[in-house]
Amino acid sequence: MDPKAIFSELQDEIESGELAPGSILKQEVIADRFGVSRQPVRQALERLLGSGLVVRRRDRSLAVAILSQREATELSELRAIVEIAALEQSLPLLSSAVLRTAERLNDELIAEYDPVRILELDQQFHLTLYSGCKNTRLLKTITTLRRESRRSTLHQKRGAKERTDFFVEHSAIIAACAKQDLHTAAQRLRRHLTRTTARLLSMPAEDDLT
Repeated sequence: MDPKAIFSELQDEIESGELAPGSILKQEVIADRFGVSRQPVRQALERLLGSGLVVRRRDRSLAVAILSQREATELSELRAIVEIAALEQSLPLLSSAVLRTAERLNDELIAEYDPVRILELDQQFHLTLYSGCKNTRLLKTITTLRRESRRSTLHQKRGAKERTDFFVEHSAIIAACAKQDLHTAAQRLRRHLTRTTARLLSMPAEDDLT
């Protein structure tokens, strides 16, 4: 396995949340896992370091990066801009059947145990609401930004307050969409994304890692 393949595999695991923020990345463990020497692993980790997905700690070890306050805030602002734009284009075309699908996904999300599945359901919920948007570049941008932020909800327990809040917020967005009330739907979506930022900022800072 070459450095590029190792980099891609680790990148996917970080962005999906399988490798949680703060996780230590040890060369020898990764080398054993992929059945390679440390050299390609070292090269892959250097690429991850350069991409910002991995940071070097005070003890010189490498760990999966945690978003800074500035990065989390910028991410939330960008998501609000592009997701509200997608909702604006999509809303006139949302049928009752599509809204029922969104409700079903929201019901599945609140009852789900598996954190990876929770993230999948959350993304499916939002993309269902944006399904009437025909701007493919806009939708790709949304997917990219959501990949950066979705790690924040990995370790919520079933019935946790954050998850319950998200369920209620999703329901409120659906209700506004059912009334074709773009102003209210956009307000509720922006508030929902702001809560996502608050969740990101509740993670320990890089300096708190030992």
